Amino acid sequence: MDKLGIAMVGAGRRAAGGWLPVIATFEDQLELVAVCNTGNPRGEEAANKYHTRWYTNLEQMLDKEKPDVVAIAVNPANTYQVAMPILERGVSLVTETPVAAQLNQADAMIAKAQETGAKLEVAENLYRVPQERLKRKMILEEVFGQVWRAQNENRTHNYHAVSLLRSYIGFDVPIVSVIGVLGEFPTAQHLYRGQPTNREHSNHAILKFANGALGFHSFTSLSFGSPLRGRSSTLFYAERGMGWDNELILLTNESENRVLPIERITCEVGGQQVLDKMVAGEFAWDNPFTSYKLSDGQISIASELMSIVEAVREDKEPEYGALNGRIDREVDLAISRSHERGNIPLQLPLE
Repeated sequence: MDKLGIAMVGAGRRAAGGWLPVIATFEDQLELVAVCNTGNPRGEEAANKYHTRWYTNLEQMLDKEKPDVVAIAVNPANTYQVAMPILERGVSLVTETPVAAQLNQADAMIAKAQETGAKLEVAENLYRVPQERLKRKMILEEVFGQVWRAQNENRTHNYHAVSLLRSYIGFDVPIVSVIGVLGEFPTAQHLYRGQPTNREHSNHAILKFANGALGFHSFTSLSFGSPLRGRSSTLFYAERGMGWDNELILLTNESENRVLPIERITCEVGGQQVLDKMVAGEFAWDNPFTSYKLSDGQISIASELMSIVEAVREDKEPEYGALNGRIDREVDLAISRSHERGNIPLQLPLE
């Protein structure tokens, strides 16, 4: 199998700590042809570390290196400006979330990809977490029946939360309206990420789906790094059971149920324990990357990376795609607008 040439645009924490190590792990399938950033020394450091070329001019890099695929991990405000020259050249890309800051930018990116034949993937990672993969596999196999309510409690936020709730209800089920609510509350004085604070900001949303299902979202500004909080969960309620974090419940008869804890099974690869599968009773999700030394967190990135690689090789659509990314962003923006307008329900699509 011929290797595909891949370029990394961005050299910050997400690129250096997430994407580049995974790209290097897939050296049997990919060749890192360049790292490109705005000139911060981190770009040169990353290029030197992975023995590739460093560029500070995107178009020069594209025209000289001619990558097959580009991975983008830049400030979301800059994604559109970075993506368009890539798509104009017919080069496929996978971009970190959100797909774009504004919906008209996302629309322009999608239209340009369709015009030039480029593939466009969005690196939405929450539903790609191994534990969530198992849940979604069981949902798609109708083990639980229809999922009617889904809930995110401080696990994630913004478009990530929208995607996670949609993964339970169904990516193919439209969201028809949202209500967004923000709150601010006093707390005990404490250190949040090393800084003193006595305030907490929270955002909440109710999502109504076209089939009548409901999604509930809550997130606090103290979710990550505060000694006051530190707990999060995801839940779904279905016709024949429910899921709560790493525990699944299935109805066995009219008066009894089965509790299925989700368990992590490992195997050894080159002296390192890696994930082999996630199991819950007789149900399992097999890690497709067991031949690579990847942490559980890296498996999500590998899935995003291989989605765009396979789309290019097989001339097919990526697994998630820009349209799903656009939906997540539109709902995220609608939640904010609902709050700004006095918590009124907003209909989708947005005008």
